[in-house]
Amino acid sequence: MGPYLSTPDKTKHSEDGSGAKLRYGATGMQGWRNTMEDSHIAHILDESPGSELAVFGVFDGHGGNQVAEWIRDNFAQEMFKFQSYADQDYSTALKETFIKMDELLKTPRVKKELEKYSGSDGGGMGAYSMGSDQDIAKTVGCTACVCIITSKEVICANAGDSRAVLCKKGVAYPLSEDHKPENPDEKARIVKAGGFVEENRVKGMLNLSRALGDLEYKLDPDLEVEDQMISCVPEIKIEKIDKNTEFLIIACDGIWDCLTNQEACDYIHEQASILKKKTGSMFKCSFLNERMFDKIIAEDIAASGGLGCDNMTSVIISINDKI
Repeated sequence: MGPYLSTPDKTKHSEDGSGAKLRYGATGMQGWRNTMEDSHIAHILDESPGSELAVFGVFDGHGGNQVAEWIRDNFAQEMFKFQSYADQDYSTALKETFIKMDELLKTPRVKKELEKYSGSDGGGMGAYSMGSDQDIAKTVGCTACVCIITSKEVICANAGDSRAVLCKKGVAYPLSEDHKPENPDEKARIVKAGGFVEENRVKGMLNLSRALGDLEYKLDPDLEVEDQMISCVPEIKIEKIDKNTEFLIIACDGIWDCLTNQEACDYIHEQASILKKKTGSMFKCSFLNERMFDKIIAEDIAASGGLGCDNMTSVIISINDKI
Protein backbone atom coordinates (compact mmCIF):
# COMPACT_ATOMS: atom_id res chain seq x y z
CA MET A 1 0.00 0.00 0.00
CA GLY A 2 1.45 3.34 -1.02
CA PRO A 3 1.02 6.65 0.80
CA TYR A 4 -1.98 7.81 -1.26
CA LEU A 5 -5.67 6.99 -1.55
CA SER A 6 -7.29 6.22 -4.89
CA THR A 7 -9.57 9.23 -4.36
CA PRO A 8 -9.01 12.07 -1.87
CA ASP A 9 -10.86 12.33 1.42
CA LYS A 10 -12.11 15.91 1.28
CA THR A 11 -13.95 15.74 4.60
CA LYS A 12 -13.09 18.92 6.47
CA HIS A 13 -12.93 19.00 10.24
CA SER A 14 -13.35 22.61 11.36
CA GLU A 15 -13.72 24.53 14.59
CA ASP A 16 -14.38 28.22 15.15
CA GLY A 17 -14.12 30.47 18.16
CA SER A 18 -13.75 34.06 19.24
CA GLY A 19 -12.38 36.23 21.99
CA ALA A 20 -12.50 39.91 22.83
CA LYS A 21 -10.41 40.98 19.82
CA LEU A 22 -9.89 37.70 17.96
CA ARG A 23 -11.94 35.44 15.74
CA TYR A 24 -10.46 32.18 14.51
CA GLY A 25 -11.17 29.17 12.35
CA ALA A 26 -9.13 25.97 12.27
CA THR A 27 -9.54 23.24 9.67
CA GLY A 28 -7.90 19.92 8.89
CA MET A 29 -8.37 17.71 5.83
CA GLN A 30 -6.79 14.32 5.12
CA GLY A 31 -6.80 14.79 1.35
CA TRP A 32 -4.98 12.22 -0.78
CA ARG A 33 -2.90 10.76 2.06
CA ASN A 34 -3.76 7.36 3.54
CA THR A 35 -3.83 8.80 7.05
CA MET A 36 -4.20 12.17 8.73
CA GLU A 37 -1.04 13.08 10.63
CA ASP A 38 -1.63 16.80 11.29
CA SER A 39 -3.04 18.31 14.46
CA HIS A 40 -3.55 21.82 15.84
CA ILE A 41 -4.37 23.81 18.96
CA ALA A 42 -6.56 26.89 19.37
CA HIS A 43 -7.10 28.33 22.85
CA ILE A 44 -8.49 31.71 23.92
CA LEU A 45 -6.87 32.14 27.34
CA ASP A 46 -7.84 35.62 28.54
CA GLU A 47 -10.42 38.10 27.30
CA SER A 48 -9.82 40.82 29.90
CA PRO A 49 -9.43 44.28 28.30
CA GLY A 50 -5.75 45.00 27.79
CA SER A 51 -4.79 41.47 28.83
CA GLU A 52 -6.09 39.51 25.87
CA LEU A 53 -4.20 36.26 25.38
CA ALA A 54 -4.50 33.30 23.02
CA VAL A 55 -2.34 30.47 21.71
CA PHE A 56 -2.58 28.72 18.35
CA GLY A 57 -0.40 26.08 16.75
CA VAL A 58 -0.03 23.55 13.96
CA PHE A 59 1.79 20.22 14.30
CA ASP A 60 2.51 18.29 11.10
CA GLY A 61 3.34 14.68 11.87
CA HIS A 62 5.68 12.38 9.98
CA GLY A 63 6.22 8.65 10.42
CA GLY A 64 2.84 8.51 12.17
CA ASN A 65 0.21 10.64 13.88
CA GLN A 66 1.12 9.79 17.47
CA VAL A 67 3.58 12.54 18.36
CA ALA A 68 1.56 15.29 16.64
CA GLU A 69 -1.58 14.28 18.52
CA TRP A 70 0.18 13.87 21.86
CA ILE A 71 1.76 17.31 21.47
CA ARG A 72 -1.67 18.74 20.65
CA ASP A 73 -3.08 17.29 23.87
CA ASN A 74 -0.22 18.36 26.13
CA PHE A 75 1.53 21.46 24.79
CA ALA A 76 -0.58 24.16 26.42
CA GLN A 77 -0.91 22.52 29.82
CA GLU A 78 2.85 22.03 30.04
CA MET A 79 3.48 25.63 28.99
CA PHE A 80 1.22 26.88 31.78
CA LYS A 81 3.53 25.26 34.37
CA PHE A 82 6.56 27.41 33.59
CA GLN A 83 7.37 30.46 35.72
CA SER A 84 8.26 32.28 32.51
CA TYR A 85 4.64 31.92 31.40
CA ALA A 86 3.37 33.33 34.71
CA ASP A 87 5.85 36.19 34.28
CA GLN A 88 4.47 36.85 30.78
CA ASP A 89 7.87 36.07 29.25
CA TYR A 90 6.19 34.21 26.43
CA SER A 91 9.24 33.80 24.20
CA THR A 92 11.03 31.92 26.96
CA ALA A 93 7.90 29.95 27.86
CA LEU A 94 7.50 28.76 24.28
CA LYS A 95 11.15 27.73 23.98
CA GLU A 96 11.03 25.91 27.31
CA THR A 97 7.86 24.09 26.28
CA PHE A 98 9.34 22.87 23.00
CA ILE A 99 12.31 21.43 24.90
CA LYS A 100 10.02 19.96 27.57
CA MET A 101 7.99 18.15 24.91
CA ASP A 102 11.07 16.21 23.81
CA GLU A 103 12.05 15.50 27.41
CA LEU A 104 8.61 14.06 28.14
CA LEU A 105 8.59 11.96 24.97
CA LYS A 106 11.55 10.05 26.43
CA THR A 107 9.77 9.12 29.68
CA PRO A 108 8.19 5.70 30.33
CA ARG A 109 4.83 7.35 31.07
CA VAL A 110 4.63 9.15 27.75
CA LYS A 111 5.98 6.16 25.82
CA LYS A 112 2.92 4.28 27.11
CA GLU A 113 0.60 7.17 26.31
CA LEU A 114 1.81 7.27 22.71
CA GLU A 115 0.67 3.67 22.26
CA LYS A 116 -2.92 4.82 22.80
CA TYR A 117 -2.87 6.93 19.66
CA SER A 118 -3.99 4.50 17.02
CA GLY A 119 -2.58 5.80 13.73
CA SER A 120 0.23 4.55 11.54
CA ASP A 121 2.45 6.27 9.04
CA GLY A 122 0.25 5.29 6.11
CA GLY A 123 3.25 3.92 4.31
CA GLY A 124 3.39 0.40 5.63
CA MET A 125 5.58 0.94 8.72
CA GLY A 126 2.73 -0.29 10.90
CA ALA A 127 0.66 1.01 13.77
CA TYR A 128 1.93 1.23 17.32
CA SER A 129 -1.39 0.72 19.10
CA MET A 130 -0.92 -2.94 20.03
CA GLY A 131 0.88 -2.48 23.32
CA SER A 132 4.36 -3.11 21.93
CA ASP A 133 7.46 -1.92 23.74
CA GLN A 134 8.64 0.07 20.75
CA ASP A 135 9.86 3.58 21.41
CA ILE A 136 7.45 5.33 19.05
CA ALA A 137 9.01 8.79 19.33
CA LYS A 138 12.37 7.49 18.09
CA THR A 139 11.04 7.32 14.52
CA VAL A 140 7.89 9.46 14.71
CA GLY A 141 7.89 13.23 15.03
CA CYS A 142 6.18 16.45 14.05
CA THR A 143 6.79 20.04 13.14
CA ALA A 144 5.62 22.69 15.59
CA CYS A 145 4.63 26.25 14.75
CA VAL A 146 3.02 27.91 17.76
CA CYS A 147 1.95 31.54 18.16
CA ILE A 148 0.94 33.40 21.30
CA ILE A 149 -1.15 36.49 20.61
CA THR A 150 -1.38 39.25 23.21
CA SER A 151 -3.07 42.62 22.95
CA LYS A 152 0.19 44.10 21.64
CA GLU A 153 2.13 41.45 19.72
CA VAL A 154 2.39 38.03 18.14
CA ILE A 155 5.14 35.74 19.42
CA CYS A 156 5.91 32.88 17.05
CA ALA A 157 7.99 29.80 17.89
CA ASN A 158 8.79 27.45 15.03
CA ALA A 159 10.61 24.15 14.52
CA GLY A 160 10.18 22.57 11.10
CA ASP A 161 8.43 23.63 7.93
CA SER A 162 4.97 24.55 9.09
CA ARG A 163 4.71 28.31 8.79
CA ALA A 164 3.11 31.41 10.30
CA VAL A 165 2.37 34.51 8.23
CA LEU A 166 0.98 37.80 9.50
CA CYS A 167 -0.95 39.98 7.06
CA LYS A 168 -0.74 43.76 7.51
CA LYS A 169 -2.61 46.02 5.12
CA GLY A 170 -2.60 43.28 2.50
CA VAL A 171 1.12 42.53 2.78
CA ALA A 172 2.45 39.15 3.99
CA TYR A 173 5.02 39.22 6.81
CA PRO A 174 6.54 35.79 7.55
CA LEU A 175 6.92 35.03 11.25
CA SER A 176 8.90 31.85 10.66
CA GLU A 177 11.45 30.31 8.34
CA ASP A 178 11.30 26.73 7.13
CA HIS A 179 13.94 24.51 8.71
CA LYS A 180 15.31 22.43 5.86
CA PRO A 181 18.48 20.29 5.91
CA GLU A 182 19.93 22.08 2.89
CA ASN A 183 19.86 25.48 4.64
CA PRO A 184 23.54 26.36 5.29
CA ASP A 185 23.23 26.94 9.04
CA GLU A 186 21.09 23.85 9.53
CA LYS A 187 23.38 21.69 7.41
CA ALA A 188 26.42 22.86 9.37
CA ARG A 189 24.79 21.74 12.62
CA ILE A 190 23.77 18.38 11.13
CA VAL A 191 27.30 17.67 9.89
CA LYS A 192 28.90 18.81 13.15
CA ALA A 193 26.61 16.40 15.01
CA GLY A 194 27.88 13.52 12.89
CA GLY A 195 25.19 13.43 10.24
CA PHE A 196 25.03 14.22 6.54
CA VAL A 197 22.57 15.63 4.05
CA GLU A 198 21.68 13.58 1.00
CA GLU A 199 19.01 14.63 -1.51
CA ASN A 200 18.03 17.42 0.91
CA ARG A 201 17.30 14.91 3.67
CA VAL A 202 19.08 14.23 6.96
CA LYS A 203 20.93 10.93 6.43
CA GLY A 204 18.88 10.63 3.25
CA MET A 205 15.73 10.14 5.34
CA LEU A 206 14.17 13.16 7.06
CA ASN A 207 13.41 16.31 5.06
CA LEU A 208 13.36 18.52 8.17
CA SER A 209 16.22 19.80 10.29
CA ARG A 210 14.15 20.69 13.36
CA ALA A 211 11.21 18.82 14.84
CA LEU A 212 9.70 17.43 18.02
CA GLY A 213 10.16 13.68 18.47
CA ASP A 214 12.48 11.90 16.00
CA LEU A 215 14.54 10.96 19.03
CA GLU A 216 16.86 8.65 17.08
CA TYR A 217 18.49 11.81 15.71
CA LYS A 218 19.00 13.25 19.21
CA LEU A 219 21.07 10.58 20.92
CA ASP A 220 24.46 12.26 21.41
CA PRO A 221 24.86 12.74 25.20
CA ASP A 222 27.70 15.21 24.68
CA LEU A 223 25.57 17.68 22.71
CA GLU A 224 23.09 20.26 23.97
CA VAL A 225 19.55 20.05 22.61
CA GLU A 226 20.15 22.92 20.19
CA ASP A 227 23.21 21.14 18.77
CA GLN A 228 21.67 17.73 18.08
CA MET A 229 21.39 16.50 14.49
CA ILE A 230 17.66 17.27 14.59
CA SER A 231 16.94 20.12 16.99
CA CYS A 232 13.76 20.66 18.98
CA VAL A 233 14.71 24.25 19.79
CA PRO A 234 12.47 26.75 17.99
CA GLU A 235 13.34 30.01 16.34
CA ILE A 236 11.39 32.87 17.89
CA LYS A 237 10.08 35.95 16.12
CA ILE A 238 7.96 38.76 17.54
CA GLU A 239 5.81 41.13 15.50
CA LYS A 240 3.91 44.11 16.92
CA ILE A 241 0.16 44.37 16.42
CA ASP A 242 -0.82 47.77 15.06
CA LYS A 243 -3.74 49.40 13.25
CA ASN A 244 -2.70 47.72 9.98
CA THR A 245 -2.67 44.17 11.41
CA GLU A 246 -5.42 42.10 9.81
CA PHE A 247 -4.95 38.38 10.33
CA LEU A 248 -2.54 35.56 11.07
CA ILE A 249 -2.38 32.24 9.24
CA ILE A 250 -0.57 29.20 10.63
CA ALA A 251 -0.48 26.22 8.30
CA CYS A 252 1.38 23.04 7.43
CA ASP A 253 3.50 22.59 4.33
CA GLY A 254 0.53 21.02 2.55
CA ILE A 255 -0.62 24.62 2.12
CA TRP A 256 2.73 26.34 1.60
CA ASP A 257 3.85 23.89 -1.07
CA CYS A 258 0.94 25.21 -3.16
CA LEU A 259 0.79 28.90 -2.22
CA THR A 260 3.37 31.57 -1.48
CA ASN A 261 2.93 33.69 1.63
CA GLN A 262 1.53 36.55 -0.43
CA GLU A 263 -0.73 34.31 -2.50
CA ALA A 264 -2.28 32.93 0.67
CA CYS A 265 -2.88 36.42 2.04
CA ASP A 266 -4.34 37.60 -1.26
CA TYR A 267 -6.68 34.61 -1.45
CA ILE A 268 -7.88 35.08 2.13
CA HIS A 269 -8.54 38.77 1.42
CA GLU A 270 -10.46 37.93 -1.74
CA GLN A 271 -12.60 35.24 -0.13
CA ALA A 272 -13.24 37.31 3.01
CA SER A 273 -14.59 40.10 0.82
CA ILE A 274 -16.87 37.66 -1.01
CA LEU A 275 -18.15 36.14 2.23
CA LYS A 276 -18.82 39.54 3.80
CA LYS A 277 -20.92 40.57 0.81
CA LYS A 278 -22.77 37.27 0.83
CA THR A 279 -23.50 37.02 4.56
CA GLY A 280 -23.68 40.69 5.48
CA SER A 281 -22.23 39.83 8.88
CA MET A 282 -19.35 38.06 10.57
CA PHE A 283 -18.58 34.78 8.81
CA LYS A 284 -16.77 31.75 10.17
CA CYS A 285 -13.03 31.96 9.55
CA SER A 286 -13.03 28.22 8.90
CA PHE A 287 -14.90 28.94 5.66
CA LEU A 288 -11.69 30.59 4.41
CA ASN A 289 -9.65 27.47 5.18
CA GLU A 290 -12.20 25.21 3.51
CA ARG A 291 -12.30 27.27 0.33
CA MET A 292 -8.52 27.43 0.24
CA PHE A 293 -8.24 23.64 0.57
CA ASP A 294 -10.70 23.10 -2.27
CA LYS A 295 -8.70 25.52 -4.40
CA ILE A 296 -5.32 23.83 -3.98
CA ILE A 297 -6.07 20.10 -3.60
CA ALA A 298 -4.80 18.18 -6.62
CA GLU A 299 -7.35 16.82 -9.06
CA ASP A 300 -4.92 14.18 -10.26
CA ILE A 301 -1.84 12.92 -8.40
CA ALA A 302 0.20 12.04 -11.46
CA ALA A 303 -0.37 15.41 -13.10
CA SER A 304 0.24 17.40 -9.92
CA GLY A 305 3.81 16.35 -9.26
CA GLY A 306 2.79 15.78 -5.65
CA LEU A 307 1.56 19.33 -5.03
CA GLY A 308 -1.84 19.46 -3.37
CA CYS A 309 -1.60 15.82 -2.30
CA ASP A 310 -0.57 16.24 1.35
CA ASN A 311 -2.62 16.53 4.53
CA MET A 312 -3.86 20.09 4.94
CA THR A 313 -4.23 22.02 8.20
CA SER A 314 -4.69 25.77 8.59
CA VAL A 315 -5.61 28.14 11.39
CA ILE A 316 -6.71 31.65 10.41
CA ILE A 317 -7.04 34.28 13.15
CA SER A 318 -8.77 37.58 12.42
CA ILE A 319 -7.30 40.33 14.60
CA ASN A 320 -9.42 43.34 15.57
CA ASP A 321 -12.15 42.20 13.13
CA LYS A 322 -10.14 43.33 10.11
CA ILE A 323 -11.49 40.47 7.99
